[in-house]
Amino acid sequence: MPRTMPDTSNISFLDRVRAILSDLPASERRLAQFTLDFSGDLSSYNASELASLAQVSNATVTRLIRRLEYANYEAARKQIRTERTDDSFTSVHQPLSPGEAALHSHLQESYSKLGNTYRHLSHSVLQEASQAISRARQVWLVGLQANYFLAGHFYWHLSKLMPGVRLIPGAGQTVSDYLADIQHQDVVIVFDLHPRPSQMPELIGRLETRCADIVLITDQDYKERPKSRWSLPCQPGPEALPDNSVAVASLSHLLLSEILKVRGADRRDESEQELATADALF
Repeated sequence: MPRTMPDTSNISFLDRVRAILSDLPASERRLAQFTLDFSGDLSSYNASELASLAQVSNATVTRLIRRLEYANYEAARKQIRTERTDDSFTSVHQPLSPGEAALHSHLQESYSKLGNTYRHLSHSVLQEASQAISRARQVWLVGLQANYFLAGHFYWHLSKLMPGVRLIPGAGQTVSDYLADIQHQDVVIVFDLHPRPSQMPELIGRLETRCADIVLITDQDYKERPKSRWSLPCQPGPEALPDNSVAVASLSHLLLSEILKVRGADRRDESEQELATADALF
């Protein structure tokens, strides 16, 4: 028997979900996990759109919202929007201890990387890349050395949204082993950030001979950047370890969010076409 929450007046939406996640029935757990994975985008969708994206029924959305002790879905959306606003960065005015100063300096560096990344980001390029990824026959995620982790994180989320997603290279293999399988209808997403292997320009050139639709996520200078169809820049960091991946993590989340919107719109269009066909037939 799923437990209910004793007092939710001061509990965030995500904490409410986490508190009851393990006790939920299968369909509600699928929806709850979806809200945790894409919490920043929930306020953009109504209940029916959320149900379609999570592949559950509208009744499942209603049941979960009631179990979380909201009056309705709009009340939950309102709290999510409020929590996103309250999470904004505020300046520090009071004197800081050495430890606090170190934390603040690291935070400022992260905000600087994020700001510079988003200032150089083209929304039209982001939209075009999202549409191509959403409608591709196959999507290939490529990352070498440290970039393999970044590509793997993106793969894990993208594979939850759509079929036909591959992470390469596999253990004991090279990207060249997959070239024959990559077709013109595919999209290749390449993570090419510092530290990068020296053979990356040659590898990207070989990928371009198989597929023109390449999304390049890179921190390279504009003059050095390969002329891929869609280039998404990340603020470069100092060539030192450990790397600060805050910019590429945020950019990855943004791209996944745009793909989610495209797939939601495509599903609505498909539903409208099916209804129109049914009306014409019957």
